[in-house]
Amino acid sequence: MRALIHESTPNHLIATWESVVIPVWRVETTMSGVLMLDKVFDAAAQQYPSGVFLLTIVEPNAPVPTPDVRKAMALMLTKWASRLLVSAVVHEGTGFRAAMVRSVVIGVAMLTKLPFRHKVFSTIDEAARWFAATSATAAAWGGEKPLVDAVAEVRARVVRSATA
Repeated sequence: MRALIHESTPNHLIATWESVVIPVWRVETTMSGVLMLDKVFDAAAQQYPSGVFLLTIVEPNAPVPTPDVRKAMALMLTKWASRLLVSAVVHEGTGFRAAMVRSVVIGVAMLTKLPFRHKVFSTIDEAARWFAATSATAAAWGGEKPLVDAVAEVRARVVRSATA
């Protein structure tokens, strides 16, 4: 199955592949991006009533979201709780900034007391491997490679369309 791009802006990319919703926060995490993510998640949850995966990717230069955006994201995670199977956040950066963003993500998860499995990673490969290890649905995709390839393919399509 080919990934579907729902929205691509300079700040974010929101895509789906199989039962995985994939927001990629490139620069600023905006309220409009969060609202679009909510719409895409709701549509995916209707299409996949047995549950949806969330693979959030934060690119290295993306700053920590504002308090209002963090609050909106925490409320969304709570709203999605009964339909969300597993959630992973990948912050692709390194060093202090990446550690700070990862700690904010962990803090949001702790404050909302999420009833689903949620973990933070530094690479998409690690997150995809964890999905496959923790879910029979994800394991049926054939391991981590199909999801990793889908993310790479979506990003390549966005880069090509931006430079065309």
